[in-house]
Amino acid sequence: MMHGISLLRRLLSVADTAKALPALLAGTLAVLSAVGLIGTAAWIIASAALRPPLSTLALAITLVRACGIGRAVFRYLDRWFSHVLAFDCYEKLQRETYDRAAENIPLRAGNVREGAFLHDLLAGCETLRDFYLRTVPQPLIAGILTAMTCAALLPLSPLGAAALAAIYLLHLALPHLLLHETGLREESAAYRGALLDLTAGRDELIAAGAIPHAEEQLSRAASAFQNRRQRRSIYRDRLFCGLDILRTVLWLALIILLIPHVAEEGLTGVQFAVWVLVLEAVLAEYRSLPAASLGMTEALRAAESILPKDKMPVRTDVPDASVKTGPIAAEVPTDAPLIEAQNISFGYHPEIPILQDLSFAVRQGEHTAVIGESGAGKTTLASLLLRLWECDSGTLRYRGVPSAALSRAETRAHFGAALQGAYLFSTSIRDNFARLHEDITEERIWRALDTAQLAGVVRALPRGLDEPLGENAARLSGGQRSRLLTALALASDAPILLLDEPTAGLNAALSERLIRSVLAELDAEGRTLVVITHDLPLLDHMKQVIRL
Repeated sequence: MMHGISLLRRLLSVADTAKALPALLAGTLAVLSAVGLIGTAAWIIASAALRPPLSTLALAITLVRACGIGRAVFRYLDRWFSHVLAFDCYEKLQRETYDRAAENIPLRAGNVREGAFLHDLLAGCETLRDFYLRTVPQPLIAGILTAMTCAALLPLSPLGAAALAAIYLLHLALPHLLLHETGLREESAAYRGALLDLTAGRDELIAAGAIPHAEEQLSRAASAFQNRRQRRSIYRDRLFCGLDILRTVLWLALIILLIPHVAEEGLTGVQFAVWVLVLEAVLAEYRSLPAASLGMTEALRAAESILPKDKMPVRTDVPDASVKTGPIAAEVPTDAPLIEAQNISFGYHPEIPILQDLSFAVRQGEHTAVIGESGAGKTTLASLLLRLWECDSGTLRYRGVPSAALSRAETRAHFGAALQGAYLFSTSIRDNFARLHEDITEERIWRALDTAQLAGVVRALPRGLDEPLGENAARLSGGQRSRLLTALALASDAPILLLDEPTAGLNAALSERLIRSVLAELDAEGRTLVVITHDLPLLDHMKQVIRL
């Protein structure tokens, strides 16, 4: 319960009060205008046979016109202000979604789980947009209308006022209590997982002749998901129908409760007619409440996925994570290593460790190679240094600062990195540099390309730096693509250059020129190279070798 309240508070804090209040006010005035229109029209119709004074009748007709115009105007303003609010919040939530994805991806569970994770984030963002558009305003406006109606009804029928308030609360509570989506979400996740598995492995399945079996499994998952959705739709329709009947019964009951007051002359016949239609109009505003209640449940679940946690768990093996970089750095010796690993361990599965109790240090200017057999954990170590994943145990320090005291963005600011499998945009070479280094100059681009032994290739292209690369740089060879990644990393001003197999696909002479050129530039700028490699001749240029 407290967790839900905390999530709701954080959701509401996203909304700008200056945008939320006009939307709420316009929606309330639109509903009051609609009820006023019904009530005034009922008064005119019921009073017509009694021949009221012309001035009174003229005033009522004017009020009908005012309420009719007001309903249209305030409804338009309600739509305008509520959409401004919703899309302002949507923009903020999209940023939170991006931050959450950047913070958590890649996932150890692999691409399929990443797809499900991104689906939950994007669907949750859409849900939260509707939270500000439909989920919050309708209950608040209906609550204001209920409070005003109960206050007017209380002197006539306390029981009727209590029943009206109870029905309002039931419209909000019953959908939340009776309709559960946990099973539906599990079925949806199972179906998406089966679909992604089939898509990712279709070539292997075709080769093995196992497509019919895979399609049968996918069909079962789809049927289970569809059946669950249909059952939930039936339950939802039955609940909404039951609430419609309940509103009708309450309306009839309130009419019956007011009849004695007409007989006792506590109400005139005209007033009774006004009450009959006003109560019907008030109860009509409850129709949107069940959907809003369900939207609240979905919004809280989406908020749990998207919004940052109030408190993160505190690790006992490192200093308090709330301490900032500056104060710590002031206490660190000036000769602290750029990177220091102390007994770090990591595994994608708890029972299969990839790295275990690894310790090393990289100091400024101490160019370091990481070598080892395939599967020894070289690329995994690079991912740990960049904090794409966190170590299972042990401590990483950057310039003496524990990684727990740094955000991931602060950690990655230490590196210019080029990892295998990194994505390149299909636009131009210039655009790829500009996306990674916003204020980069053309001179700096050519210098990075020249150091990476790619400048001649780019100059030979028809459009030079503006030549489109194709999807994920498909128009470049493997070696050219690798050198472009190296150039992109070199263009950074970070103190550490982290390269993963930079000489892959290059002949011996080109590999030698590339490494000599990179090291010459790094030495001139006081930067340090950490390279993952199978290229043993490259080790002659290194001051330190870490063997996994």
